[in-house]
Parts: sequence; C-alpha cells; structure tokens
Amino acid sequence: MFRKPRGIVSVVQTPFEADDKIDMPSLARLIEDAISTGVNGFLAPAVASEVAYLSGAERVSIVELIAATNAQRLPFIVGASSNEIAQCQKYVRLAERVGATAYLVAVPNSLYAHPNQIVSFFQAVASASTLPLVIQDLEWNGPGLTLATIENLRMAIPTLVGLKIETVPAGAKYTAVRNLLGDDFFISGGWAIPQLIEALDRGVDAMIPESAMVRVYAAIYKMYRAGNRGAALNLFRELLPVLTFTNQEIGTSIAFFKRLLVRRGIFVSERMRHPGFAWDAHNTRIADELIELYLQLHEKVS
Repeated sequence: MFRKPRGIVSVVQTPFEADDKIDMPSLARLIEDAISTGVNGFLAPAVASEVAYLSGAERVSIVELIAATNAQRLPFIVGASSNEIAQCQKYVRLAERVGATAYLVAVPNSLYAHPNQIVSFFQAVASASTLPLVIQDLEWNGPGLTLATIENLRMAIPTLVGLKIETVPAGAKYTAVRNLLGDDFFISGGWAIPQLIEALDRGVDAMIPESAMVRVYAAIYKMYRAGNRGAALNLFRELLPVLTFTNQEIGTSIAFFKRLLVRRGIFVSERMRHPGFAWDAHNTRIADELIELYLQLHEKVS
C-alpha cells in the first residue's frame, strides 16, 4: 500500500565535516528541523544530496540515519538511482529493509536517446521488490519521457505509483500525465519550484525542493490548500528572488542552501563535493543578502 505524500517533500542535503566525512549529527538536526517546520515527507539521497559524489557505504549510512531519525513519522522515499540495474536493486532492497514508503530511480540520462530500452530497465529494477516505485523524469534541458513511454511503463510495472517530473517545461507535463493516468497516480515536481503556484494550480500531489526553506514552502502550501491562493501567491513572490538565484544551476543551489543551513545553525560546515562552483565577492554578497531575505520570511511565518 503506497502512503502517498502530499505537500512539501524535501530532498535531504548531505552535510560534510572539514575532513570530508559525513556529519551525521548535522544530518539528524536537519531531519528534526524539517519535521518541526512542516515538511510532509523526505527524499534522499538524490541530486541535491550530492548523491553522485557519495560512496555506496555512505548512501547506506545516510538512508539508515534518516530512517532511524524519522522513525516512520513521515513518508520517506529512498533514492535508489544508478546507471546500473544491479546497483539500483541494491538500494531498492535497502529501502525495503529500512521500512521506506517507496523508492525513486531516475531515468539514466543515456536512455533518453534510446527510449526502447527504458521499460526493460525499470522492469528489471522493479523485479527486486514489491515496494512502490517512483520514477524521476529528469532532463535538465529537455522534455523527458514521452507520454507513450510513461503509459507503457505504467502498464508494464505494477509497482509504479508515480513520477517526479523535472523537465522543460514541467507545468504542462504535470497536467498531461494527470489526464493520462488519473488522480491516484503520484505526480510531483522539484527543480521547477520557481513555478510552485502553477504546480499547485495544476494539482500536483507534492513538490520536492531542498530542506533548508521548509517553513516558508510549507506556509505557502497550507495557505493554498486552505483556499487562500492570494496570500500564498504573495508569500511565494517574496521568496521568488531566492529561487531565481538558486535555480541558475545545481552547483549554485547546493552551495547556497548549505550556506543558509550553516547560518541557521543546522549544519556546521558549507563543505560540498559537487565540483565547479566557487564563491567570489559578487555572488557571496548577493547570497548573503538573499539569506537575510529568507530569514525575515522564516520569522514572518513562524
């Protein structure tokens, strides 16, 4: 039975110590903070967790700690993505062992050019468990899976319960998938968080951003669900400068939110493994101004 998450399901960032080891106390603080500020579920490890730069043992330890800290209070979707079927199956079994709600596997980027291989890939992954599967349809600059492929996946895999849609554009695809697969199918978004109000208007079940700004995301969602779209829109527009800056590219996003988590006293270090990003005088100044903006909003909705 799929415990369908609704609302804000946050991707858990990975904190690192100065010596590059995972900072488990900071990770536990992040889970407790997100729960206390209104999150409706968790996803980890995923792109915002810097999953591509984690060892297999680290992925296991992160999942185990999140599951233990969460203690079944909220839905927990385990990220089980890999380009290798056997590796996906390993993390699927981990998700089952820790009592996860579901597991998520991204479409390997190379398969978007070979759509005839997508169904067989996910059939093989799903054969490892009866746990519900959510597919991450992530194509940073493209349309992602076709509706025909999505329909074929749904017909071929009984445990497929949802999609995390992160394509360009995302909005129209939420609606198209909903019309195709119905209200019971779990539809969520993530990277398109700057289009949060549109996503809610289109009836997504959940948005899956990062974990640093849960209090404001949750406040927007609650206002919207209470029928006060105008108030939700106004608060969202106050947050929009932060989202505009952070959604330039994924490295900027990871760096900014770690900086914010340090400022909030959740993490002790901004250290990241994702390569290619560097602070300089200009982006540091803008980031710190936007952190002040966020902290004001955080207090405003407390």
